[in-house]
Amino acid sequence: MNVVVRGAGLARLAGMIVGTLLVGTAAAQEVGVTADEILLGEIQPMSGPASLIGKAGAAGSKLAIAEINAAGGINGRKLRAIYEDDGYVPARSVTALKKLMETDRIFALTGTTGSSHMMAMMPTIATSDMPTIVHMAPNPLVVTPRRPNVFMIGPDYDRSAFVPLRYIAKQMGKRDAKFAVLYQDDDFGKALLAGYRQVVAELGLNSVAEIPFKRGAKDFSSEVLRLKSVGATVLFNGALTTEAAAVLSEARRLGLDLTVATSWANQLPAALKLAAPAGYNYLIADYYASNYDEAGKTLLSRASQFLSSDDQSNFNRYTVSGYVGTKVLAEGIRRCGQNVTRACVTQALGGLQGFSVDGLSGPISLNNPKGQAVLPVKVYAVDTKTQTMAPLTDFVVD
Repeated sequence: MNVVVRGAGLARLAGMIVGTLLVGTAAAQEVGVTADEILLGEIQPMSGPASLIGKAGAAGSKLAIAEINAAGGINGRKLRAIYEDDGYVPARSVTALKKLMETDRIFALTGTTGSSHMMAMMPTIATSDMPTIVHMAPNPLVVTPRRPNVFMIGPDYDRSAFVPLRYIAKQMGKRDAKFAVLYQDDDFGKALLAGYRQVVAELGLNSVAEIPFKRGAKDFSSEVLRLKSVGATVLFNGALTTEAAAVLSEARRLGLDLTVATSWANQLPAALKLAAPAGYNYLIADYYASNYDEAGKTLLSRASQFLSSDDQSNFNRYTVSGYVGTKVLAEGIRRCGQNVTRACVTQALGGLQGFSVDGLSGPISLNNPKGQAVLPVKVYAVDTKTQTMAPLTDFVVD
């Protein structure tokens, strides 16, 4: 059968053909998206001193992707991720990012490493249109100034000092105690110091010492001796993992009677094990569920269905972080239907409000001027004898 189209009909047909070709070409050229797959990238410290964090974060991402794909993917497309190891070295973070963007041609970045590493990558990320989820190291500089394609999950680090110290002062009745803080002489430590100063000012607490130390310090004898000399009875221990354990060990050696709080990074099982010999029970505040919450236990049980034994052995709070970050990005992709473009996903993430992640954190909202989910924080008590944590509060909105 021959079909003849004349005049206006021919013009309309030509317009439809051109429009269809343009749409098809745009979809085909979208970076990291094919008819059946969406390619994501992760940059994690998978080796070196921070490998406990990176391996855990990657395990959480792998679990989220496996669950999503087992359920049929997102609107017919499966997710796939490429994981790059930066060894917790900022220069390697930048190199890994360029590989993912230029060689692998990923659609979005869901796993990002530490604070200084994130900022080293930011000029490249900010000049791209690549949707980026920062969920491991909530640094205020990530969202200040606002980068439209960058979203951050978690409150600023100052909350990890403010919330447990406020609990100690109010709920534990220690308003009249002598408060002190040890903090790293870097951006991370200064954020903890800001939270410490905020609670001291808000509650009129007696602050007797603010003591900085160099990142990577091993010997804390002089710092702890100063704590003893000023009679400190409540300490915010702003050191990390091995350094935090060294502080407590020295405090025990000098016989200090302390109520201690520390940052959420120190709830890793390895950190609890290192700190246990000193015998100080301490408080931790976190915006993610722990291994010992019901939500955390449930996630770990699901992991056995999808992850290798090695990935399961790396489970900690950063597994929750990787899982949540990937689920958030997946929700942005889901809302775009078949038209998965970077622009659409960025817009969808910017409209996210009250997104639930099954009790692994509070509801996640990114529809604010910063694009930051300032999540509520839960207070945990660490039992050094069992090397476990128990929640003292739910996720509390300030």
